[in-house]
Amino acid sequence: MLFLRIIIYFILFSNLYLVPIFSQENQKHFCKPPWDLEKITSCVIENHPSFRMETMRLREIQGRKKIASYYFPANPTVSTYISNRSATVSSNLFTSSPAQAHNFQLMVTQEIFIGGKREKSIQIADEEFRSQVFKLESVRRNIYFQAVASIIRYLNSKKEEDVCFHLYSLSQNLTQLSKARVREGIAPGMDETLAESEELRMAKIWKNAHRRVEQTRGEVYLLLSLPLEDKWNWDPLVSVNAQIPKDKDTLLAFAIENRPEINLTEREIKLALLRYEEVRLQRTPNLSFGAFVQNDGFNERVFGGQVSLPLTLWRDYEGESLVAKSRGDQAQENKEITSRAVKQEVINAIANYFTFKDELNLYNETIIERSNTDLANLTEALRLGKIKVIDAINNQRVLVQTKLNYIQTKTEFDLAQIELIRALGLPADQLTIREQ
Repeated sequence: MLFLRIIIYFILFSNLYLVPIFSQENQKHFCKPPWDLEKITSCVIENHPSFRMETMRLREIQGRKKIASYYFPANPTVSTYISNRSATVSSNLFTSSPAQAHNFQLMVTQEIFIGGKREKSIQIADEEFRSQVFKLESVRRNIYFQAVASIIRYLNSKKEEDVCFHLYSLSQNLTQLSKARVREGIAPGMDETLAESEELRMAKIWKNAHRRVEQTRGEVYLLLSLPLEDKWNWDPLVSVNAQIPKDKDTLLAFAIENRPEINLTEREIKLALLRYEEVRLQRTPNLSFGAFVQNDGFNERVFGGQVSLPLTLWRDYEGESLVAKSRGDQAQENKEITSRAVKQEVINAIANYFTFKDELNLYNETIIERSNTDLANLTEALRLGKIKVIDAINNQRVLVQTKLNYIQTKTEFDLAQIELIRALGLPADQLTIREQ
């Protein structure tokens, strides 16, 4: 799948100078409601400056490929001179007469490639293009999964806010009942204070949830380049499901094989080697051929040619060779750094995935349904005097925390699945996201 996508990118961007990738009018027409997940991620990728910048670099490399394909290293050089020649010719012993002629020369010289320099330049330009395609794919994947994670975070934050507001309303009812019981003299005044304090605690929880909604909403709007005043009418029930094997060593090897960042570092190593070879070729200087025509002496016509060859005496390209070789060594080390970073990302993603999966399995539907039922019955039990205010508050705290923990764990597990698919280098179709 990754290889097919790389081929598609290569074919597509090989004609960048003929077919523009982006149409601003089409983007504006496309990136607007009604929304679905595929449409949102496409809009985010096409509008993201990082993706567009990497696309522009592809066009830049397309220009360098054109430069490398030139048949000559420089344009031909035309040079000329003109002079006046005069001489004194004696006709007899006592008289003399001057002889004059106009001399000139016209010369054309052309430098040519020697030793396969042109072919090496073309190889470098082609390799730069392939490397940039891998980089573009890496940027596209990262933006895609960032967009999906932002959407999931935003939708789950809205659910959490709704639950927190409902719980806050329950705490308000609890406060009203406590005040009524205190007024009737069947409960101490402390119960009213405890109920009001619990109401304030729930208000803070609700406001924190609302703040997270606004932050995640702003993140989504910025990714889509939407005005913050626009309303968001897309609110599906989204479920995330990723099928992941449990063998960690297999997952690490799979990530090293499939992550475009690793392929990019391998391309950079090959590119550094080609540049080193190009520098070594500079030791063989290019030849310059020339042809000239002269009007020399006293109107004598002369035709000729010349060959010039620079002597590599003072500048022997040893410094350039050291620089190119050092960059090749750096590319090798960069691959190792990238490999370690990828492995660490996979290890963290695996740990988060299995930990949150096990944690989420602790919450069965029966516990959540009973928590909802018990929260709804607390107010009625307090009104009938079957439970004390302090006991109602304590029970409400436990039940509320259970509901919040479930929502937060589900959000973290969804994000862990998304991150694991990204870290492993798996294609996006391995991530099943259902919109209900």
